Amino acid sequence: MAHFTAPRIGIVGAGPAGISAGIFLKRYNFNVTIFEKKAIGGLISNAWRVENIPIMEPASGETIVNMFKKYISLYNVPIIFEEVLKVTETTITTNKSSYKFDEIIIASGTNPKRIQEFELCDKKIVYEFRDLPDSFDSLAIYGAGDVAFDGAIKAKLSGIRVHIFNRSKKIRALERLVSLALKLGVVYHEEEPIIEVTRENNNVILKTSKNTYKFNSMLIAIGRTGNTDFVKTKSVYVVGDAAHPEIRQASIAIGDGIKIAMKIIQKYKNMST
Repeated sequence: MAHFTAPRIGIVGAGPAGISAGIFLKRYNFNVTIFEKKAIGGLISNAWRVENIPIMEPASGETIVNMFKKYISLYNVPIIFEEVLKVTETTITTNKSSYKFDEIIIASGTNPKRIQEFELCDKKIVYEFRDLPDSFDSLAIYGAGDVAFDGAIKAKLSGIRVHIFNRSKKIRALERLVSLALKLGVVYHEEEPIIEVTRENNNVILKTSKNTYKFNSMLIAIGRTGNTDFVKTKSVYVVGDAAHPEIRQASIAIGDGIKIAMKIIQKYKNMST
């Protein structure tokens, strides 16, 4: 590494994949900058419990985010909190400026599948648990995957009244999550699609195919797609959930980040010899 100037690496996204890549690159003295729109940790910060990293004991999303923050501090990985609007072969353009790099890694995760007609002009209807209001006592969740049941458990353990609405009979969540949610008293509505969402005073009113319900807030969790529309080139590395949104496993995202970091490190090591 002493034979050339440290390459400049730009990473889009401070979730498990982006942080892992950044830390490994910094260990080899690369010049790394991570860009993040919201907060460190990505979607993992929403999780009640993360059990898909085999070498770690199950832990809350907040606990894992705190571990990420410690490593970021230890290796002095800079994070710029700006929204990335466009990525070309060597340039990351944000809502505030443009930045040049030798290599760019896209670890931008996923975007939620939206239901725009349900989106009222307030923060009571959200697509991520961390975006829910600071104070609420009832929650409707639309969806029947891991995110839906994990969020239901997290809310129920905080004393929140929780109902899950599933459009069909198919439950995509792990059996363990479903069993625990139901044991805790989460109300599950099978084959009960939500038809309309309106606002009444401080409440969200849900009209389904069977009934009408009143809640303080609503979490829509009907699936996610890769967040790569802003990438205008194929000459970058795409890792983690952005690369394969249908998998969405933290351990795979971490491995992806490390794999690409080592690929870049090897590339420049070979150039220096």
